[in-house]
Amino acid sequence: MKKVVIVLLASILMFIGMQEVLAGRGCCSHHGGQAYCSNGRWVCRDGTYSPTCTCSGGSSSGSRSYNTTTKRTTTIRQIYGCMDKSAINYNYSANVSDGSCQYEKIETSKENIYYSTETKGSLTSGEKEVIREGKNGEKEVTIKKIVNENGSEVSSEKVNETIIVDPVNEIVEYHARTTRTQTSEKTEEESNTSLVVTIILLIINIYYGYKNKDANLLINKIKAIDSKVKYILYFLYFIFIIPVFIDIVLVIIDFFKRNKQS
Repeated sequence: MKKVVIVLLASILMFIGMQEVLAGRGCCSHHGGQAYCSNGRWVCRDGTYSPTCTCSGGSSSGSRSYNTTTKRTTTIRQIYGCMDKSAINYNYSANVSDGSCQYEKIETSKENIYYSTETKGSLTSGEKEVIREGKNGEKEVTIKKIVNENGSEVSSEKVNETIIVDPVNEIVEYHARTTRTQTSEKTEEESNTSLVVTIILLIINIYYGYKNKDANLLINKIKAIDSKVKYILYFLYFIFIIPVFIDIVLVIIDFFKRNKQS
């Protein structure tokens, strides 16, 4: 009787064990079998998670894991990669950090927009005249950078550029150079012309005053003075141009008055 009971219990235990083994094998049967338990789910040997089988525990720090379903120890597959979820290259399958995480940074800075120079005339003319002063502009530049875990820059890319102040171009005009000789000759010619005109007007005043002693001219008034002062006044009259021009105006006025009276 005892032998029968022992055989029955042994049969029952064997049946239960076979069911557990079959159930365990079915979790990752198409993915190389079970590898280790992670976050309450079985990870298959090809690195994928079992869609249906759950487990208790989930430590992935060791290299081996005890399979509670198959009652055996399996080797854990180590997957290296970035384990930081805030990184742009986060690997959800990685269980070992390899320091490869990369992060995106956006930086904004201001830069100068340098003005250009517009020229008028020939550059060989010589004399330069700045018609309008140049002024630099300003722009705002947005750059996207990729940096690794230690902050070193991996790459950068300009993503946006906004002009804040437009530059003002410089305008320069070149003129023909006037030599000192040309300037001197021109000044001398103008001086000679002025002298000739003054002498002609002086002769007209003297002649008209001599012919018309009663004419209201400065030269006639100087002539009427008896003292030596008149010689000083004559000198001033001949030296300065203004008295000569005043007299020529008076000559014209007197001339028209006499013609009108006659």
